Amino acid sequence: MASLRDLTVPLLDKLAEECGIKFESGYRKYEKIAKIEVSNLPESKLQNLILKYLSLKEEKKRSKKDIISELKGRIKLLEEQVKFLMSKISVSDVLINTEGNRDIIKITSDLSDVKKFIKSLINPGETIKIDDLIEINEIQKIPLITLKHAIYDLIDDNFLETVEGGSRQRIFGKIGILKRV
Repeated sequence: MASLRDLTVPLLDKLAEECGIKFESGYRKYEKIAKIEVSNLPESKLQNLILKYLSLKEEKKRSKKDIISELKGRIKLLEEQVKFLMSKISVSDVLINTEGNRDIIKITSDLSDVKKFIKSLINPGETIKIDDLIEINEIQKIPLITLKHAIYDLIDDNFLETVEGGSRQRIFGKIGILKRV
């Protein structure tokens, strides 16, 4: 059975206002509950009001959680977009072309240069973790999407193969260690 004690103070105030009960300023929760209980309200009406305000209380809780969840999702999406943009900006070749009175920034990255650099890092038969690969300064200047494409191209060309093993960072969630064939 629902109880007045389950309601918050603001909800107790609303319930009392709906019933025409006035509280003196400075009343505490237990005093408000006592005044409502001795107000000669029919038990069924009181229970209905308690249930009504309890449902409002639960509705507010759910809506706050939904809002927070939605905001977390939007923040995650923004973080992904910022990572993508940062990967595009951190390319080593940035060209500025002038068209009319505007400067147009053009970002380029050469996939073949990235593949050559990765080939030079690993000797035949050796392995390298993605963690170690990403920590190399020259690799950090390459956009992550370009690095992924270069690695997949090298795997498709049978120059590299994937090996099972531990690596904190993975490419597309599955590639952790690369071995040169």
